[in-house]
This record gives sequence, structure tokens and C-alpha cells, in this order.
Amino acid sequence: MAVSYNADIRPLFKSIDVQHMAFFCNLASYDDVKNNAPHILDRLKGVAGPVMPPATSGGPWSAANIALFVVREMDRRGLPALAMAS
Repeated sequence: MAVSYNADIRPLFKSIDVQHMAFFCNLASYDDVKNNAPHILDRLKGVAGPVMPPATSGGPWSAANIALFVVREMDRRGLPALAMAS
């Protein structure tokens, strides 16, 4: 499954998400998202604090959208999709 940042991941980040997270990284930037993907994933899942984005800002992301983000990150790292099951 080929997942593109520009076509599949970037549209998941609403402008309000980009604004709210500007202190941490630029969610509109492929390089920033790539460099901070583990931290972003933790926030999407609510591992490192409250789930982001919050319900008041259109969140949280669906399980399918989080899985898409994970697939993109695995693809970028050259890991097989089956590793997601572990």
C-alpha cells in the first residue's frame, strides 16, 4: 500500500492542528512530520498526554487514519507492513 504524505497524510492535519502544534513542529511540513513522527503518533494515540486533536478541534483521529499514518511511517523507514501487527 503506497501512502503519500501530500495526498494521504497532510490532509489529515487541519489548519487548526497546524496552528495549535506550531510550538512543537510544523505539521504542514513533510520534514517536520517525518522527524517527529513517533512523538506525533504518541499524541494521536494519547500515549504522551491527552489525545490530539481534541474533540473540540475535530478529533480524535479515527483508528483508520492513525493506521494510515503508521503505514506511511513504516513505508518511509522501509519496514514491511506486516510489522504493524506486532
